[in-house]
Amino acid sequence: MSEKNPFFAGEYSGMQTYHVDAASRLDAAKRFNLEECRAALQVKGLQKTVATALERRIRKLEREPNHG
Repeated sequence: MSEKNPFFAGEYSGMQTYHVDAASRLDAAKRFNLEECRAALQVKGLQKTVATALERRIRKLEREPNHG
């Protein structure tokens, strides 16, 4: 997994929280940029549906004129 987990959800009472269920991860992935999508694919235990959505988003972002 990369150093920075793109599924970071925030800090509550001093504890870092992350999106861990598929629905939350799918929702978060809709806002990811190309770098975040690639990092997300490295997260251990990633659900297959989330991986598929991330791969689809990567293809979409790569087709955009300024995907960098």
